[in-house]
Amino acid sequence: MESLSFYENQFIKADALISEGNSADAKELLEDILSQYPDFGKAHNHLGWIYYNKLSDYEKGVYHYKLAMKFDSKYPAPYLNYTYLLIDLGRYAEAKEHINFTLANLENADNSTYNSELGRMAEYEGEFAAAYAYYKEATKNALNPNFIDNMNANMKRVKDKMSIFEKLKLKFK
Repeated sequence: MESLSFYENQFIKADALISEGNSADAKELLEDILSQYPDFGKAHNHLGWIYYNKLSDYEKGVYHYKLAMKFDSKYPAPYLNYTYLLIDLGRYAEAKEHINFTLANLENADNSTYNSELGRMAEYEGEFAAAYAYYKEATKNALNPNFIDNMNANMKRVKDKMSIFEKLKLKFK
C-alpha cells in the first residue's frame, strides 16, 4: 500500500482536474484514492460533488457528503455542499436542521453563506419577511463585495414580493 502522502498528492491532482472541467478523470482518481483510504474525507466530498453536480446522482452525493463530514469533521466544504444539495432537492426541514447543527458545531462555518441559504429557503416557501432578515444577516459579516451586492439584490427582490403590511413591518423594526 502506498503512503497517504502519495494519495494526498493524487487528491490535489483530482482537485485540479475538476477545476479544469475534467470530472471523469477526477472521478477515477478519487475512486482510486478511496479504494486505498476509504476514510479520506476530502476525497468523499469531491466525489459527492461530482455525483451531485455532474451526474445528478443525488443519493450517491448524499452518501459521499455524509462520509466526508464523518471522516473529516473539521473540513467545511461538505457541510456547505450538503446544504446546497438538500435545498436543491426541496428537503428544507433537513437543510435547516443541518445548517443549525453546522453553525453550532463547525468552528469555521461561513455564517454569511448559511444565512443566505436560509434566506433562499424562506423565499422559496413564501416567507418573504424571514428571507429579507436572513439576507440582511448574511451581509453583516460578509467581506466579498459581489456577495454583498447579491444579498442587497435578494433583499430588494423579496421586498418587492412582500405585501404592503410586511413592508410596513420592516420600516418599524
